[in-house]
Amino acid sequence: MLGCMTRLATQAPAAPAAESAVVTCDSPATRAAAMALAAALALPFREAGWSDAVLALVQTADGLELRDAASGARLRVDYTAAELQRFRAGSGRDPFRRALGPGGRRVIDATAGLGRDAVHAVMLGHRVVAIERNPMASALARDGLARARAAGRLPYDNPQWHTGDARELIPAFAAADTIYLDPLFPPKRKKSAATRKEMRLLRLLAGPEQNELELLEVARACARERVVVKRPLDAPPLAPGCIATYAGKLVRYDLYRARR
Repeated sequence: MLGCMTRLATQAPAAPAAESAVVTCDSPATRAAAMALAAALALPFREAGWSDAVLALVQTADGLELRDAASGARLRVDYTAAELQRFRAGSGRDPFRRALGPGGRRVIDATAGLGRDAVHAVMLGHRVVAIERNPMASALARDGLARARAAGRLPYDNPQWHTGDARELIPAFAAADTIYLDPLFPPKRKKSAATRKEMRLLRLLAGPEQNELELLEVARACARERVVVKRPLDAPPLAPGCIATYAGKLVRYDLYRARR
């Protein structure tokens, strides 16, 4: 059994190589913000001409965008009022709601991606700590959260967002009632041509797969009650020991008992 020892990550996860990603801006008015972001992510800043890069984070007046030079795909994170209301008003039979447990829990989303499941959990009444290992995905999510908070759609401190390796960070936080893992990021289901471009972009953003079994063991060692793992309906369990399953139309949520 893993011990839940408190230890801080010694460094942020490595940013994509300089030749694969850059930060740029769409106007002189957003140049300073783009330069600050490039410095924070340790990525090169290009004021113009980034077609030789695989990905570009583009600071615009309306928010941060990720662009793929090869496909022309664009991705940004927006939490609309309609989407947040849908999260809040979900049926009591919602498998995500049932898997997390009763409202008012402390939840860690250890594979937060672009933040939608973390925000969904907030709308269900939980206190959420979100962790994303990829600095570019994290920057996009933080930008979307900041704009939603400025519009009064989300509380300023929930979810709490962190960038780093969840295997290192989970033990450093106060124990959560529920720890949530989504190895599905990025999505792999077949979609329209436009969505396939977005999926390619997400795959580029996600980078190498992490050790999901190791992350599950860390989560089970540190959770107070349960660990929830999101899986495709037709996929086998991530590991033996699943004690319950809540299935939706496309995905299911497998529950594992904590080992504290």
